[in-house]
Amino acid sequence: MTTTIDPARRSRRAMNPKSFPGVGFIAVFSLVFLYLPMAITVIYAFNAGDQALIWEGFSLQWFVYVMTNHAIIDSAVVSLKLATAATVISVLIAVGFVLSVEELRRRGSAIATALLTAPLLVPEVVMAVATLAFIRIIGLQPGFTALLLAHATFCIPFAMMPIRSRLQGLGTEVFEAGADLGATSLPMLRRITLPLLVPGIVSGALLSFVISMDDYIISAFLSSAGSTPLPVYLFGLIRRGANPAINVVALLLLALAIAVTTVTYLAPTRKKRTR
Repeated sequence: MTTTIDPARRSRRAMNPKSFPGVGFIAVFSLVFLYLPMAITVIYAFNAGDQALIWEGFSLQWFVYVMTNHAIIDSAVVSLKLATAATVISVLIAVGFVLSVEELRRRGSAIATALLTAPLLVPEVVMAVATLAFIRIIGLQPGFTALLLAHATFCIPFAMMPIRSRLQGLGTEVFEAGADLGATSLPMLRRITLPLLVPGIVSGALLSFVISMDDYIISAFLSSAGSTPLPVYLFGLIRRGANPAINVVALLLLALAIAVTTVTYLAPTRKKRTR
């Protein structure tokens, strides 16, 4: 007695990742390679010794050192101010662009999108060199203003992608209903469009903030004394000799990222429960 296997079932079985040899090992290795260094960094932040990766006992002394080190605090404040301002500027420009580009013809929309997303394709070191040359031409010196202009420009595509994806996923029915009810452009923007775009705006803002906080290449080219972002300062510390203070700063930044992500994830759920 012979049995026949459904072709669709056979196709699903063939496409199952478990059927490919080595997939499980590669997946586990990738997770370990990604998260094990983070775990080591967290553990060695509590090291009592002077070396970043030589365990000499448990201690909180490096947390006290980081919290009382004015140079680290100043660079962290610069990074936070820079990331916040760059996020606000990039999100505002991205929202305006997304709302306006939908009114363009297909070719014009494609060209405008390609121009605005070019920073994603251009090597960051090229952008840093070009921005440095440009600010020299217009008479602007490296510093916070130059950093803000460069970071905001670089963050615009990251802010734009989730916002535009959100707008394209809404469809036209909601806006047609608002127009049928007599809503003009400004009330429709304020009461319908922007509230519906909030998830995309939040996602774009988070991406922009993280990209700005994490950037090193542009910051290294455009920073100056008194406006040194945290990544540039940390790299300087590593070159002089790594100590557990670097692990502590990394742990605090990781905790900040987890907190922001958690709040962003839980906020919509809480709103749905209260309705």
